[in-house]
Amino acid sequence: MNDHPDFASRIGQMREAGLSIDGVISTLGISWEMSEVVRRIVRKFETEAVLLARSNRFMEEIRNADDLDKERRVSYLMQALQPKVITQNAVIRHFESMDRMEIGLRQLMDLTISEQQHPRPGYLVTPLLNVRCVGIEGFWSLVRRLAESDLGERCSREWRKRLARLMQCSRIVGGQGSWSKPCEPPEWL
Repeated sequence: MNDHPDFASRIGQMREAGLSIDGVISTLGISWEMSEVVRRIVRKFETEAVLLARSNRFMEEIRNADDLDKERRVSYLMQALQPKVITQNAVIRHFESMDRMEIGLRQLMDLTISEQQHPRPGYLVTPLLNVRCVGIEGFWSLVRRLAESDLGERCSREWRKRLARLMQCSRIVGGQGSWSKPCEPPEWL
């Protein structure tokens, strides 16, 4: 299977188009036992330059659309923003568990810094902290990538508004009834 050049080429094209590794496996109908073969082939294609080119292409589309509600594949948004890999995978799986393969930037921003008000003053709701496998480092990696990215005029303005709320809070919390942590913004912010 992995010796066939057309098979490897097809996998490379799917990844270049932005399909996740799990998406490639599912699309090709490969058994999960054979998924390691696909992962080995993908590693051959996944150079830093390929990932950067894909990210730049997706970011260009996001910037040009400048639309908070235009839905895109979750995997495309994650590949465009490039937060920590564990955070990328966790966010993709989070939305998959809700049967949402496509979301808008607004939904991603709501997951990261919610518009929802917390009953306690100084607390900011950050639902991303309740996503399985995302900790404080994963949260800050997505915040950083959203802050550093040119999302288009309207989308960037919305993100700056949310960042301002983050900078004014004393604690971040995943949601009602979940743990909270002091809001200690990194130096880069």
